[in-house]
Amino acid sequence: MNHIFVSILPIFLITLLGSVIRRYWLTSDEFWRGLEKLSYFLLFPAVLFNYISSAEISSGELVTLVVALIMSTLIVASGLVLYQRNIDMDKAEFTSVFQGSVRYNSYIFFALGSSLFGEEGLAIVSVISAYMIIFTNVISVLAFNAYTIHSDNENPNYAGISGFWLSFACNPLIIASLAGFIFNYSGFNMNEAIHKTLHSLSDAALAIGLINVGAGLNFNISSVYLNRIMFTGFMKLCLLPIVTIVILTIFMIDDTPRAVGMLYSALPCASTAYILSKQLGGDADLMAAIITATTVMSVFTISIVMWWIG
Repeated sequence: MNHIFVSILPIFLITLLGSVIRRYWLTSDEFWRGLEKLSYFLLFPAVLFNYISSAEISSGELVTLVVALIMSTLIVASGLVLYQRNIDMDKAEFTSVFQGSVRYNSYIFFALGSSLFGEEGLAIVSVISAYMIIFTNVISVLAFNAYTIHSDNENPNYAGISGFWLSFACNPLIIASLAGFIFNYSGFNMNEAIHKTLHSLSDAALAIGLINVGAGLNFNISSVYLNRIMFTGFMKLCLLPIVTIVILTIFMIDDTPRAVGMLYSALPCASTAYILSKQLGGDADLMAAIITATTVMSVFTISIVMWWIG
């Protein structure tokens, strides 16, 4: 347990460093917007392309792993929908709870995948991310479509959702993933110099991505949101890992793929969920609080989950 915690803690210390730097040193919003664009449009696409282009993506076990993760996410998502119907939760708040329960932080996923499982883990992380980035974004937009987009006849967010689908199609992470799949299946050999360049960019992406995550955290959390935050934390950091371990066991997924799948299930919510919440009429303040709280809590829950599976 101590060894796992020691392996995980540096990732969150770098994240915390990003928060400290943002508040007490580099306070310019323009600087952080630039750093975020660098990560989003160059560094993480390089990570995805680099590992997907050379991974064993046709492996039956990896395909089964992705299917298992989709199934576990759908089970939790279905439970959330039933819960909302029974208690009649505010619809804008529910979209934040929904995103917080099903979306994952890809920056932390890559950093922990590398720290815990090395190159083999990063390859599996890349394949999972290629599918789950698309899947979790799609079901999140469907939730907005069901709970906020059509909540009235004169819908101010209709243009917003149309614009999102356009930006989704142009998402650099999705484009890089598709390019990596095409390159992989084509059987081309990558030039050694290009491969080393992509590998260097991948190394830079992990630290810069974590600093960006920390810079986006907001610790001014209203007590009004406490119940929603705790419920979402339970769904994302406790229930989803339990459902996932059951599904992985049924599918007989073992070794490193099993461990990486469990790591995926225990990750905190994606910081980009806040942007989607603002675009499509959700409760952005609650979303920001959920992102911050799940990130902090996941330091301990990830350690417990990874120790639990051995």
